[in-house]
Amino acid sequence: MRFNKYTLLFILIFLLCGLFKNICIILFIVITHELAHVLVAKALGYKIISINIYPFGGITKIDKKLNDHIIYDLLIASAGIMLQLFYVFLYKLGFIHSELFHTYNKAILLFNLLPIIPLDGSKIVFELANFFMPYKKSLSCYVIISFISIVIYALSNLKYNLNNYFIITLFIYKTYQMYKNQKIIYYKFILERKLYNFRYRKIKNKNEQISKYQKDIKYYYHLNGKIVDEKNII
Repeated sequence: MRFNKYTLLFILIFLLCGLFKNICIILFIVITHELAHVLVAKALGYKIISINIYPFGGITKIDKKLNDHIIYDLLIASAGIMLQLFYVFLYKLGFIHSELFHTYNKAILLFNLLPIIPLDGSKIVFELANFFMPYKKSLSCYVIISFISIVIYALSNLKYNLNNYFIITLFIYKTYQMYKNQKIIYYKFILERKLYNFRYRKIKNKNEQISKYQKDIKYYYHLNGKIVDEKNII
């Protein structure tokens, strides 16, 4: 687990302002949120590469394939959110008494639900899109929705502060990175299908264009009276 340099500055500012309790609560929520991702990923058999803590939250990098099950990816992406919803549930039942904890937890929860790269909300939207459309198209929608959401977020937060500037800059950078790397990610998605044997959710005996391949679906082709595996087409 690594703390970004801006996170350390953020912590220092809180401490200098005498807000020790506040920063402890924020860090507890953020760290346990990321640990929820880690626990679910580990339970599904994945290795954790790194956990980076930023002023607005964390980013957990997991050693996984692009063609892994959509359900697995949804479980991992939603793990932190589910934990925070559990905190809300405990507060409603009276097991958590701190109003400050509830306020921060609710704010971080709603923030993480935004469909902006790299927040959990964007990952959930992306995986849900993969149920209905080709992977290549899902990537494009992923980027477009993120850019639109950044604009809406920026316009709705007119009272900027240092943390907001950093957050918006990071959002733009991460979304632009995804936009720039769309082709590479798509080619990696196709190459994985050639190199590895995945357990697919569905099988289609259809002469589909490679650009229209969907995640979790294996394709077979009818050529010259024979059924040909997609690996041979790729």
